[in-house]
Amino acid sequence: MPPPSRISIVETGNELLITNPPRTSDFRTVFVLIGAAMVAYTGYMGLTDFSPATVSSGTLGLLSFVAIIALFTYFLGKDFIWLVFGKETLRLTNAAVMRDVRGSPGNRSSLPLKGHLTVEILDHTYPTDEAGLSEVIRVTNANGALVFGRELSRSEAEAVASAIQDFIGRQKFKLVIGR
Repeated sequence: MPPPSRISIVETGNELLITNPPRTSDFRTVFVLIGAAMVAYTGYMGLTDFSPATVSSGTLGLLSFVAIIALFTYFLGKDFIWLVFGKETLRLTNAAVMRDVRGSPGNRSSLPLKGHLTVEILDHTYPTDEAGLSEVIRVTNANGALVFGRELSRSEAEAVASAIQDFIGRQKFKLVIGR
């Protein structure tokens, strides 16, 4: 099955490389940029306002304000980093499955390929309200599980599962759709 245009599936003789870039849209990018600008402006105004009402709120008011600004910055920053720098990579070799997510600190995992391998396409494919950025492919064997496919659509998830099926071979493969 040919890969959908957004993802890249490349197979060499002894390796399968699947690359999943972030799903971008003009609305999402504008939303993140406007949100970041609002947080920056609010932070600037709040930290430079020395009116009597602001000063009387004391240390607790200042700490609460800084905590709220930090929380918004964290979530908007995380989405912005994923949109600009993010990329998810799944690499299969004859010995292991390795997942690397660029744009998320310390997000590398691997699974040795020993025994029966199960690949499951989960129900929450993109877009959904409840799972938005969740991974949609689960690769499982006796050594554990590994998830892949942030923001994949159903057709993209099926293309990834098919590529894994072709690479691993039918004797070690069982495909489960949904739960």
